[in-house]
Amino acid sequence: MPDRFSLSTARKIAWREARASSTRFLFVILAVSLGVGALTGVRGFSQSFRGMLMRDARQLMAADMTVRAFALPTPTQESVLEKLARSGVDQTQVTETVSMLSIPSQSTPVLVSVKAVDPAVYPFYGALKLNPPLTLRQALQADAVAVSGDLLVRLDIKTGDTVKLGEANFRIAAVVTAEPDRMAGSLNVGPRILMSRAGLDRTGLITLGSRAAQRVLFRFEPNSIPVSRARAELKEAFPDAQIIDYRETHPLITRGLDRATTFLSLVSLIALIVGALGVAMAMHSHLQQKMDIIAVMKSIGARSGQIMTIYTLQTLMLGLLGGAAGIIVGLAVQRAFPPLIARYFQIDPGLHWDPGSALQGLATGVLTTLLFTLPPLLSIRAIRPSIILRREMEDARPHWRDRLKNGRTGAIAGAVIIAGILAIGWWLSESLRVGLYFAGGFLASILMLAAIATGILALLRRAARWSRQALPAAIRHGLANIYRPGNQASALLVALGLGVMFTLTVYLVQKSMLVQIANSAPPGMPNVFLINITSLERDGIAGMLHHQKGIQGPAEVIPIVSARMLRIDGAAVQDLPLKGFSRRFRQSRSVTWSDSLNSQTVVTEGKFWGPKDTAQSAGVQLCVGEDVAKILSVKPGTRIDWIAGGRTFTAQVSCVYRSEAVRIGSNLEFLFIPGALDGIPTLHFAAIRMQPALVAQLQRDVFRRFPTVTVINGADVLAIIQDVVDQIALVVRFISFFAILAGAIILASSVAGTRFRRVREVVILKTLGATRRRIAGIFSVEFLLLGAVAGILGSLLATGFSLLLLKRLFQVDYRFEPWPHLVAILLTAILANIAGWLASYRILQQKPMEALRNSL
Repeated sequence: MPDRFSLSTARKIAWREARASSTRFLFVILAVSLGVGALTGVRGFSQSFRGMLMRDARQLMAADMTVRAFALPTPTQESVLEKLARSGVDQTQVTETVSMLSIPSQSTPVLVSVKAVDPAVYPFYGALKLNPPLTLRQALQADAVAVSGDLLVRLDIKTGDTVKLGEANFRIAAVVTAEPDRMAGSLNVGPRILMSRAGLDRTGLITLGSRAAQRVLFRFEPNSIPVSRARAELKEAFPDAQIIDYRETHPLITRGLDRATTFLSLVSLIALIVGALGVAMAMHSHLQQKMDIIAVMKSIGARSGQIMTIYTLQTLMLGLLGGAAGIIVGLAVQRAFPPLIARYFQIDPGLHWDPGSALQGLATGVLTTLLFTLPPLLSIRAIRPSIILRREMEDARPHWRDRLKNGRTGAIAGAVIIAGILAIGWWLSESLRVGLYFAGGFLASILMLAAIATGILALLRRAARWSRQALPAAIRHGLANIYRPGNQASALLVALGLGVMFTLTVYLVQKSMLVQIANSAPPGMPNVFLINITSLERDGIAGMLHHQKGIQGPAEVIPIVSARMLRIDGAAVQDLPLKGFSRRFRQSRSVTWSDSLNSQTVVTEGKFWGPKDTAQSAGVQLCVGEDVAKILSVKPGTRIDWIAGGRTFTAQVSCVYRSEAVRIGSNLEFLFIPGALDGIPTLHFAAIRMQPALVAQLQRDVFRRFPTVTVINGADVLAIIQDVVDQIALVVRFISFFAILAGAIILASSVAGTRFRRVREVVILKTLGATRRRIAGIFSVEFLLLGAVAGILGSLLATGFSLLLLKRLFQVDYRFEPWPHLVAILLTAILANIAGWLASYRILQQKPMEALRNSL
């Protein structure tokens, strides 16, 4: 055989044996295809979405280029815009903000997002669709608006009804069914109100200093200034603004897409690993049945390496077939994503087959499959020809040196598997750190699952022995079936429990975080916020809050000015090595002034100014928060150059403070001396703690007297957060469910692998008088027990991982609730029972005489 052995010969033998075991391997191919399908679907959708962002960039922005800022243009900026207009660049302004809206039949106003456009110009690209099908000019009159459909549902109103927004009444002219730049806009919170700029002027919502989002849309004519030159001029004039043109994708959307793709790819990898575990189990069972053949092959001269080549090719075939089927499954997964995210991204990027994603998924599937079949393939070396002669004899206990040698081989194989998973995780995430975390978490999960599974199975066996007389016969036989030869119960429990663990962990983390946000706020934490308070409205709002019932603690109205740091002791802020969230200091920040500090604020460095000091008497001074001082390396005496409201000035750091107060303004990072910000456009806001039952009354009172002031109920904010978290969790659970499904298919594969033993068992039981119903009960007990134990395993580890994530990563308390765990255990048991019966229902049809003839 060594002389005639070739790769072609190995391939033929591998294919012939695979066809002979087609039923068992079919389940394995399905399990691998689920993991590959989830992976290729996620990455294929990501590439399609990215391609859509680039291909339809103009339609998604409704322009060739956009500039987004959070303040009205200054005179200098206006001059730059006028210069571009003279050079042939068309432009229009879009204003987005939030406000309160009410209807005559309902006195409590609701929070809405407002978008004001020029209907004669907007949009430059794309189409805004209305129902009824009016033109934008027809719908957006000075006294008419278009709204999103959810507003009609929420308020039980219809087109033609009247609503009040700010200081003006408006007629609902149409419902917005498609909005080209909705995804690229700002403040997409609550029902949508689309109106003309003339209508916005009627509301009185926008005043000097308002922090509404201002977007300027540009369209370049063929003979106008080049886009690159215009962008450079706008970047200099709008240093705080986000500038995007059609040559690039939206950075915020792209960054979020990259992170989501990485995370969901790793979730898909878990499903693929579960499928690969199934391949390893099937290959182990297959090799156990082929031991005689392998021994014969060795006895006629075949080397272990040659036989390993045969079964490696067989594994490679399974991986390739599963990967190819997975690519088809991936198209279905890709098609399922648009409905899952339709609430926030009402755009379908289309179903495009991405060869790169398909090849990546196929390569990952094959590599993962080969990694996990490494231990059973290496076991071929231990098979000796003499096994044929002592097939029926009891195996002698191996010598300790042999056990140590075999253990060392297994340890090396395990190390190779972990290294391979690390490499795959690194490749998919493009981050060594993420790959290390993933490989470490996987290793810890597998070890804990295996240890707990072994312990639970040992307890079940002991319990079955102790209660042998008390248990019904069907339960006793079902328990015994778990330990049948070739059943591989421990590996089954690990595979299925891994999927349950991850899916349940996602739910528990999501649930605990929302409960923490809702119920675990510190005492006195504000739950109502009033924004867009002008200087003329400040005293009136302060007086109303002072006399309003239900307010707990002080009700202060704090002035806010938007200012940007230019230099710190002569060093430009833009050049500082700021990373991550610290980069926010390069943008405009909200600052305020005060003549005193509250009792919960402590000066840690320097000295706070006196109660009668002002910028005119003591110079322009400011105090900074302790965290800010560490990030920016400032201390008392540091000089900081600022620009605010078009005015540039220098302030000297007087003190550094630490505040532990849960109160209005306690999170402001920069505190100026009184008089330093005089003459700069100022708005005010208030944050109060109020009895939840009285918040609606406050909203009504404020809206009646100050219709341009927005009152945000903390419950509404929580509802928005919950909606976003639920949407994210839905997508994650959709992908993680593939891991559970792969585990169920592996269970079916295990049942198919023990088919001949089960047929013999059925024949013997029928011969002894057992009915189909009794045998079905035995099988059901076996499948339900496997599923329930896998659910228990997944639940236990999900509890541990949730506790670890919430405590270490999110600093959130974990509260155990039994119902999610009980539901997970029950559903896993049902799923396992269904999978087991799909693979074994034909076994009950076997007649004793027919089975006996086939065995002769």
